[in-house]
Amino acid sequence: MIQGRGKPSPRLAVNPAGAYGFGVSVDTNSVETVWVDLVGNILSQSRIDVVPNDPEAVVAAAWETSVAQRDALGVDPARVAGCGVSIQGFRVSRENRFTTPVPLDNWTGVSIEERFVEVFGCPTYAENNATLGAIAELWSGAGKTYPTFAYLSFNYGFGGGLVLEGRPYYGFNRNAAELTSSFPMEQRKDRPALQHLLEGLREHGVDVPSIEALKSDFDPDWPGIREWVEKVSPALNQVVRNLQAILDPAAIVYGGEAPPALRQMLMDATSHRHPDRFGQEIPAPDLVQSRIPAEPSAVGAGIQAIRRRVLNQI
Repeated sequence: MIQGRGKPSPRLAVNPAGAYGFGVSVDTNSVETVWVDLVGNILSQSRIDVVPNDPEAVVAAAWETSVAQRDALGVDPARVAGCGVSIQGFRVSRENRFTTPVPLDNWTGVSIEERFVEVFGCPTYAENNATLGAIAELWSGAGKTYPTFAYLSFNYGFGGGLVLEGRPYYGFNRNAAELTSSFPMEQRKDRPALQHLLEGLREHGVDVPSIEALKSDFDPDWPGIREWVEKVSPALNQVVRNLQAILDPAAIVYGGEAPPALRQMLMDATSHRHPDRFGQEIPAPDLVQSRIPAEPSAVGAGIQAIRRRVLNQI
């Protein structure tokens, strides 16, 4: 008969070098890339000097960048799970062909995965940028604390991503959380899309030519900033109330390309739920800001390649 304590249980840990993913984020003003390892660590990140609305140039430049960074990192090509591609827009069918914003018109209808596979020679997974931002949060951010959360992506447009009980939720047509479609056409200028913020700043005489400049030079005291936040807060609060009523998430994450100070202003403009008829507060999700230290959609794209290829997760 065995008595007393036995040997300590062996400790297991994931080997970060077990697999790698390369992520490409095609934004309206820039193309960002990252390499991530099996646990989601960001190994390298860069901005490619290429016109985002030129698909062939983007694919070629992304391939050259991936090889140069892979060799510099000493990544074994046999351990590369694949490539993930982030694109702004929504699917027009269950296939991975997207209708993109105007600045990315040349990507509309492109078979993104097929074109990348032809050049990269490895599995490629294309996905909406907001959903990939949510996947980055799932692995490396809010997902460590909140099993169910909604992700708000403030980009040229305005979109979202959903994580339910630790898994991304895409929807039947893979357009879940396509938030802009919830607004009538005549109300869409009042949603929190950064394209309209840039227009408003120009009207106030502030020269911010691109979202990249907005991110790098942002000043909350610019004329027009507070007016814009006030203007879009009703639409933002409508979305938040809808997410609370339908999803009841543990948290709502404010992310995307908006600079952190602007995200905080939008969080501060978000109203809490009204008390019930007895005056009791109704539980509401935590409002948290994304802390992913690189372009979140690019990080999510790299992680997605690992999730799909190595872990066989949809």
